[in-house]
Amino acid sequence: MRERSALSNLSNMEAKRQIAALATQQASKELAIAEDRRAAAEVQLYQQLISLDTLSVAALDRGKLLIERLETEITLRRQRLDDAHVAQEEAETAASETRAHWVKCSAARHKWEQIEGDVRRAVDIHSESAAEIEADDESMPRYGRVSRPQMSGDPI
Repeated sequence: MRERSALSNLSNMEAKRQIAALATQQASKELAIAEDRRAAAEVQLYQQLISLDTLSVAALDRGKLLIERLETEITLRRQRLDDAHVAQEEAETAASETRAHWVKCSAARHKWEQIEGDVRRAVDIHSESAAEIEADDESMPRYGRVSRPQMSGDPI
């Protein structure tokens, strides 16, 4: 029963570990997308600066504001990625501990099965021995107190 419960817990922990790994992958992709968007915005702003002799202060401020927003988004995405890594490590640790517990439960069950088998064999051997002794005891009164050679029919 404990082994079944441990196996169920292991299954749940493995599922959580997989979900955490997927969350880490997703956070990594989102960070890469945010970094690409920032790089594209910077390229666009620099191209505007190069192509125009004069760029209005308002246009420059808009470009700078956009880049700052994108950098804030990148910071948030990095934090999510870090959090996802921590959650993944915790899930992997929990799954590993749960796996170790399941292995112990499984080993204990196998040991109990071995002990039960040994006990059954010992009981069977004891029963057979008791039956043989009882059969010997029943045959003794038939012959009375006769020596073994007399029982076998050998002359003394």
